[in-house]
Amino acid sequence: MPAPAPALDCRRAVAGVRRVLARALTTGAVAGLSLALVPGGFGGGFGGVLGGNGALWAQEAPLGQASLATLVADRVTLGRDGALVAEGNIEVFYTDLRLSATRIVYDRAADQLDITGPITLTDGPRTVIVADSAALSADLQRGIINSARVVLDQQMQIAAGSVVRPDARYTELNNTIASSCRICETGETPLWEIRATRIVHDRDARQLYFEGAQFRLAGVPLVYLPRLRMPDPTLERGTGFLRPELRVDSVLGVGMRVPYFIALAPDRDLTLAPTITSRESYTLEARYRQAFAAGMLEFGGALTRDKLLPGDWRGYGYARGDFGLRNDFRLSFDITAVRDREYLDRYDFSGETRLTSDLTLSRVRRDAQMRVQALHFRSLRLGDSNDVLPSRAVRASWDRRFDVPGLGGAAQVSFGALALGRTASTPVMDAATDTRGGRDLARLSMQATWRRDWVLPAGVLLGTGVDVAVDHYRIRQDAAFGDSATRVTPQAMVELRWPLMRSGGGTGASHVLEPVAQFIWARDSGTGVPNEDSVMPEFDEGNLFSFNRFNGLDGRERGRRINLGLTWTRHDPAGWSSAVTLGRVFRERDLGQFSAQSPLAGGRPDWLASVQVQTAGGLTLSNRALIDDGLSVSRMETRVEWATDRLELASSYLNINSNPAEDRARDASELLLDASYAISDFWTGKIDWRYDVAQRRAATTTLGLEYRNECLLVDMRLSRRAAPTVNAPATTQFGLNVELLGFGGATAGPARRQCRG
Repeated sequence: MPAPAPALDCRRAVAGVRRVLARALTTGAVAGLSLALVPGGFGGGFGGVLGGNGALWAQEAPLGQASLATLVADRVTLGRDGALVAEGNIEVFYTDLRLSATRIVYDRAADQLDITGPITLTDGPRTVIVADSAALSADLQRGIINSARVVLDQQMQIAAGSVVRPDARYTELNNTIASSCRICETGETPLWEIRATRIVHDRDARQLYFEGAQFRLAGVPLVYLPRLRMPDPTLERGTGFLRPELRVDSVLGVGMRVPYFIALAPDRDLTLAPTITSRESYTLEARYRQAFAAGMLEFGGALTRDKLLPGDWRGYGYARGDFGLRNDFRLSFDITAVRDREYLDRYDFSGETRLTSDLTLSRVRRDAQMRVQALHFRSLRLGDSNDVLPSRAVRASWDRRFDVPGLGGAAQVSFGALALGRTASTPVMDAATDTRGGRDLARLSMQATWRRDWVLPAGVLLGTGVDVAVDHYRIRQDAAFGDSATRVTPQAMVELRWPLMRSGGGTGASHVLEPVAQFIWARDSGTGVPNEDSVMPEFDEGNLFSFNRFNGLDGRERGRRINLGLTWTRHDPAGWSSAVTLGRVFRERDLGQFSAQSPLAGGRPDWLASVQVQTAGGLTLSNRALIDDGLSVSRMETRVEWATDRLELASSYLNINSNPAEDRARDASELLLDASYAISDFWTGKIDWRYDVAQRRAATTTLGLEYRNECLLVDMRLSRRAAPTVNAPATTQFGLNVELLGFGGATAGPARRQCRG
C-alpha cells in the first residue's frame, strides 16, 4: 500500500483534489471544478483533511452539456503514484447513477475505479446492484462486478457470480439464479427460480436473455431451455407470449390457449391466441388495437373448426371505436357479427342472448344533449325468428333544459325520431301462424315539460308541472293501424310534500317523515299506435311520481290519477341508516293500458313497498315488492351487499309472475350470489352462482380459487352450466392459469411470504 503524501496546506490540498477528481469522476473533459470542505475534520495534513463526522465534497461545475459528478467520503488521500483513495462512508452521484461503497481507489493511468464493498449501485429508479467488489470505468458504466445481486423494479432478483457491463445498455450476468420470490438469509429454497449459465439484460429493449436456463419449482428441476427470452419487470408492453391457460371442457375436451402479443408500435398492437383441444377443436382468436390522440380503435374475433358442426367454419367478429370530434362531439361504434347462434356461448366468448350493433354520434353538454344512432339487432335465443323481430333501426334525439324567465321553474324540450324495420314482408299478427309479421314504422316525437316548486308555510312544498307530448307515426304492413297516426298527450300535475324532521333523543339519530300526494290530469282518450319500445313498464320508487311509467315513447300513460307515497328515513351518528317507502296509484278509471297480469293494471294497482338498511360495517340490505290487496306478491327483488377487508359479497333474489304480454310465459324466480373471500393473505375463494328457483336447478355455478404472493399467481376456476334446451347437454369447464410475477410489469401480490427463524 503506498505511503501517504506529506502534509500539505489547505490551498495545495484543494488544488490537488481539483486536478485529480476532474479525471476521477468524468469520462470527458471537465470545464470546471468546485470543492467545498466541511468543517469538523482532523485538520493538518491532507491525509486527514476530513475525518470523523466530516466529509469531502467534490463537484464538477457543468459547462454546456457536461455532466455533474459528486463524491462524498469520510476520508480522501493522495498516493505518490497519483492514485486517489476514498475511504469510509462513500457515495458517488453521476447522472442517474448512485454508488455506495467503503473504499474506492482511482487509477489515473487506467482511468478505472477499484471498489471495495459492500457495494450498492443504483442505476435509475428501477435497477439496484449489490456486490462485494467491482472494477468499473470512471463513469460507472463499464466494468466487472463480483458476487453481485441485481434487483429490477424491486421485484426480480438475479444473483450472479460476476456481472460484466460492456456499456450502458447491456449487463451480462454469469452463473445466475433469478427469482422474484423473497430470498431469505436462512438459505431457504425460493418457491420458483430460473438458473442459467448466462443472462444478458438489454436495458433499452427491457428484455432478459437466458442461456442454459433451468426452471425449478420448490428446488425441483422441471424444464430445461437452451434459450429463453423474458421481459424485465419495467416492460409494460412488448412482443412475446402472454400467460397460457389450461382448459378442460366436458364437450370440447382438454385444451390449451396460448396468446401471443405483438407490439406493432407504441400506439398499436396485435394479439393472436390459438386454442387446440383434445376433441379436435381448433380456434384462432385475434385482436387489433390502436390508440389515437382523440380516441381508440379495436377489431377482433375468432375462427373455429370443430366436430360440433363438421365441415363448417364457425366464428365471430367485432369492431369497436370511440373518437372525440370538434365542438364536443363523439363518434363511437360497437359492431358484432356471429356465424351461428350457439358459438359465442359454447366457446365462452359472451353470454349475451341478443347482439346489438350501433354507430353513434353524440354530444353532451351541461344543459343539452343530442344523439344520432344506427342500430342492428339479432337474437341468439333458440326459438326466436329474426325475420319478425326488429332487426334495423335509426334513431335521433335532442334534449335541452333551460330556466323560464318570468314564469319561473325549469323546462325541458325534447325532439326524437325513430325508423324501425323488419326482414319479413308478411302483415303483422298473421292469424294462420299466430306469429308477428314484418311491421315497419317511423316515428317523430316532441315533448315539452315544465316544473316549478314553492315553499309554503309550515315547510310544505308545492310543485306544479305540465307535460305535452306529440307523436306522429308512419306504419307499413300492419292491418290493425292505418298508414299514419298522430297522438297528442297533454298532462298537468300538482304535488304536495311535507317533510317532517326530528333529531336528538338518546341515540342522537335523526328521523325524516315525508308524505307525498300528487294529482295528475290527463285525457282518457288517445290515438292507438303500435307499441314497439314500451312492452315492459316498470313500477318503483323512481317513477312513483312520474308522468309516465312506460319505459319508451310508444306508451303514454293516460287518465286522471292520484299518486300517494310515504317515506321514513333514519340516520344514526354511528353510521347506520334506514329508509322505508310505501306508495300506490289510484286511477279514476281503468283504461286498459296495462295487461291484466301487470302490477300496474286496474284502477287500484299494486302497493309499492321498499325497505333499505345500511350498516356501519359495510352491509347494505334492500327489498322492493309489489303487493296486491290480497297480500299476494306479484314482483319482489331483494339485494344484499357486504364489503369488508376480506369479504366482498353481492346477492339478490328476484321473483316475477308470468305475463305473456311481456314475453314471459311462466313465473321467473332466481337467486344470484357473487362473492369473494380472502381466506388468508395469499388464498382467495370466489363463487358466482345463479339458481333458477322456478325450475329448481342451478343455471350456472362457478367456483374459483386464487393463490397470489410476491412472485406467483395461480388462478383455478371450475364452472358448470345447465342445459339451455332439453336436447342440449349440460357443460362443465375447468380453467387453470399460472403466472410468474416479476416479468413484464406483472404486479406482485400485497402479501409476501415470511422467512423462517
